[in-house]
Amino acid sequence: MPRIPLIEADSDLNPAQERVVQGILGRRGGRIPGPYRLSLHCPELTEIWHPLGEMLRLKSNYPLRLSEFAILITARAWDCDYVFNAHVPHALEGGLEQSVVDALVRGDRPIFSKADEETLYDYCTQLFTNHAIGENTYARALETFGTARLVELTALIGYYGMVAMTLLAHEMPLQKDAQYHLSKR
Repeated sequence: MPRIPLIEADSDLNPAQERVVQGILGRRGGRIPGPYRLSLHCPELTEIWHPLGEMLRLKSNYPLRLSEFAILITARAWDCDYVFNAHVPHALEGGLEQSVVDALVRGDRPIFSKADEETLYDYCTQLFTNHAIGENTYARALETFGTARLVELTALIGYYGMVAMTLLAHEMPLQKDAQYHLSKR
């Protein structure tokens, strides 16, 4: 049970919420994604938050395999089952191996067959774990992804950290078809 009411498209909305919901529905095929069902209690925030999320996720300079992997790493860092379950299908569709997903679920370091995935994993996990990135890892990430894409990666995981915190703080119910339950550390 969520701690605050979930806003639906057919909820009794104030004018600001209605304006923001119409913008979301117009771009999202008639549904309000989970995090916005909470953040719409503050429509001004959602009005800024939604386009940022679209840019980082849907207009990324990363292939789907890597952008979704970064989102899964973030979900794992926050033990956020909702984000993890929402993004596993996209990651697998993009070419991330199931064994990598399974290792994340267990809280283990995956065995990588692709160097760019290992670089991305090391960059993200060091930042989440140490609140810093080692010089060698940073240099490898910079060489692999370039400056602009590295800035984008950092923004992507920061954005999904905010999403995870919102879902966890307000206790968003897990999707009915959720398959993954992250072990809490």
